[in-house]
Amino acid sequence: MKTIIVSLGKLFLKFIYFFIKLLPVKKQIVFISMQSNKPSLDFTLLSNEIKQQNNEINIVFLCKKMKSSLCTKKDYISYVWNMIGYVLKTMYYLATSKVCITESYCVPISILKHKNQLTIIQIWHASGAVKKFGYQCLDTEEGKSKKVAELMCMHKNYDYIIAPSEATKEIFAEAFNIEKEKIAKLGLPRLEYIVNPEYDKSEEFYKQYPTYKNKKIILYVPTFRKGKKANLEEILSYRLDKEKYQLIIKLHPLENSCVPEEYTVDSNYTSYDLIKIADYIITDYSILSIEASLLEKPIFPYLYDLEDYIQNRGLNINLNEELKTFTSKNFNDIMNKIETQNYDIQEIKNYRNKYIEINSSKATKDLTDFVLEQYKKKEEKVYRYEKKIKEIN
Repeated sequence: MKTIIVSLGKLFLKFIYFFIKLLPVKKQIVFISMQSNKPSLDFTLLSNEIKQQNNEINIVFLCKKMKSSLCTKKDYISYVWNMIGYVLKTMYYLATSKVCITESYCVPISILKHKNQLTIIQIWHASGAVKKFGYQCLDTEEGKSKKVAELMCMHKNYDYIIAPSEATKEIFAEAFNIEKEKIAKLGLPRLEYIVNPEYDKSEEFYKQYPTYKNKKIILYVPTFRKGKKANLEEILSYRLDKEKYQLIIKLHPLENSCVPEEYTVDSNYTSYDLIKIADYIITDYSILSIEASLLEKPIFPYLYDLEDYIQNRGLNINLNEELKTFTSKNFNDIMNKIETQNYDIQEIKNYRNKYIEINSSKATKDLTDFVLEQYKKKEEKVYRYEKKIKEIN
């Protein structure tokens, strides 16, 4: 029954979109995300650079976070109504833009047939993938079902996907089920944010938290586990030397575990701000291990549930091999490594060199140049199309 309803819904959207596509294409780039209700760091940095290079382009943001659960029937009706409005608005801007930039899966992008004058660029919301996703983990506990993926045309219609290395291109080709030729070796603007001193907030941070200045900061940033919570109990029960160390816990936005206030900081400091401030970084299967490797700091994958995670989701990277002197299954072992400096920082450098091959300090400009190149091509195509229509008339 669900399959029939979804199929009818798709036909209805395609019917409406046929008429929306009759509208003229504008000097416009649309940014679409289902990750957040506001533009991400990557969207903000990229759009600012685009405007700086060409202020005639109209920039549109369509950001709407998908909710996983709703409390009441009233909430459900209101949410569905808002989502219908969002989908229709998305269809309008897809029909009237020359370039669409997205960082997540978006139904209208994948299920509809778009104009030839539109280029769709998937920049994704991560600079790679330690854990499997998309088509790599269909029919697993944390992945989508193959039937749903096919029905919803998951990750279809991208003209280009960006990836910062050859190794990542291999992973993305599988995850998005796309030809490698459509994957451009470019980086996310966040990589530039991480390495650029201009974005360093450490001075501001230590003014707000002066007692942290003479301590070594340990940052714990776990990934999101579907249906499970981060293993905070072992970390919080450890007798940390609070004269020497300050623990900061930054959970995934979707994680709802309770963290004692003494281990949290102002939410204005993002994970990217905190990895620059921290002396030691503890994570797990998060892409932050790759992004933070740019800073050449000790990064400790905390793999307490490795076997279960491989079985329920799967991994693209063998952390025990690539960061073998850093990986641990318990927090006590991580603290021993920190105290004794029993690790090889060259592993972090090798890790970075393998998964980030682009020039991170130019990531925003290089991606902008690529986007504007596609925009220019579509501008020429629109001009030829309009000229042909005038000749027919």
